[in-house]
Amino acid sequence: MIVEMLSNGLVQGAVIVAIAYCSVRCVPERNASTRCALWFVALLALAIVPVLTVVSNVGAQILSALRPAAGSEHGIIISLLPVGALERGATQLGAPATWWIVAIWLTGVVIQGARLAASFVRIERIRRNAEPRAFPGGRVLVSRDVTIPIAAGLFDPVVILPAPIVETLAPKDLARVVAHERAHIRRKDVASNFIQRLIETTLFFNPWVHLIGSNIIKEREAACDDLAVQSTGTADDYAECLATLARGVRQRRAPLLSPSALGSKKSVVTRIERLLRNGNSGATSLNYYSIGGTIVLFAILTLALQTLSPASTAPAYALQSSPSSGSNIVAAACSLPYADAKVVTAAPPEIPSSVALVKGYVNILVTIAPNGQVSKTTVEHTSGNPQVDAAVLKAAKSSTYTPARKNCAPVTGSYLFHAEFVPQH
Repeated sequence: MIVEMLSNGLVQGAVIVAIAYCSVRCVPERNASTRCALWFVALLALAIVPVLTVVSNVGAQILSALRPAAGSEHGIIISLLPVGALERGATQLGAPATWWIVAIWLTGVVIQGARLAASFVRIERIRRNAEPRAFPGGRVLVSRDVTIPIAAGLFDPVVILPAPIVETLAPKDLARVVAHERAHIRRKDVASNFIQRLIETTLFFNPWVHLIGSNIIKEREAACDDLAVQSTGTADDYAECLATLARGVRQRRAPLLSPSALGSKKSVVTRIERLLRNGNSGATSLNYYSIGGTIVLFAILTLALQTLSPASTAPAYALQSSPSSGSNIVAAACSLPYADAKVVTAAPPEIPSSVALVKGYVNILVTIAPNGQVSKTTVEHTSGNPQVDAAVLKAAKSSTYTPARKNCAPVTGSYLFHAEFVPQH
């Protein structure tokens, strides 16, 4: 299930980015606040949609497998069911390649998580060592441990200015810098940046996450530029201040958990050009219609993925059991997550009437060759009764399958044939 969620994010991420890009294109450049919000919604969708798709499909498959079909007097149901929904959940990660994928992913998450923890520790150290300075409008800290102005602190954010900037920058330009950092606090950017970093930590391998993240940073800085212009003067003066600040800073990187980002020279030039194009007309309010419409599109995408997924449309077959067996038999042929083979006709196990059934189940791992024929069967879980095991094994061999396909070519695949016995009372 984990691998499926991660792989879904790679495929579905392309659609999510396309929706976000079209939505952002409908919003004017001067409304950076809304554009930033749209990209942030896309980031949340990239984290949520793949999970919802897998969870809903698993739920649909379980319900499909447990729901007795019409006309089935003895409740024998054969359907596609994910291995993880059965007792044999470990098979879901049974392929060595899958284990390696999960191990590499967990290693990456640990490494990225360590970076976040180190950033948190660094910011707390900077705050402790910084000196408070009186400044109009609220508290400001001055530190020699930072090279660019930042807004830092998840629960109690504060503006921290580098000491060289405070000592050299003109008072009016310093006021503009503080206004920009206070805009981060006003917009709750410290909290949203924390969420962004958590998602980037979890999905560090996904290029769509980093593409969305770079757009969030760009629009977030532009939105704070607009707020700073609104409170301190003209866009021309602010653009000149930004150029002066960029020329005086050598190290431009901020801690991961700080939303501030001076960025590369190219990004600074882009911000200055935007300010000069839009002047003082930058919009600072959110367009909730655009945001709501984009959320609706992502919701429709989620529903469409659930509807079109093969897992949610897995067929169920009602079969007749022997009345003399005195039990309900539930047989499920299950697709392993690393194979895309399908069952055509699932045969019911024929239990001799002389066998006294007890509650239990049998798992038969069936290997299907590229020609669709059963090439191998292995009893992975026994009922404890050789006659019952033999009947289920025969049913698994008698069932018909279509082979798995990879790149449109048939390949060897596997099914877990699961027969569960529930004695009637």
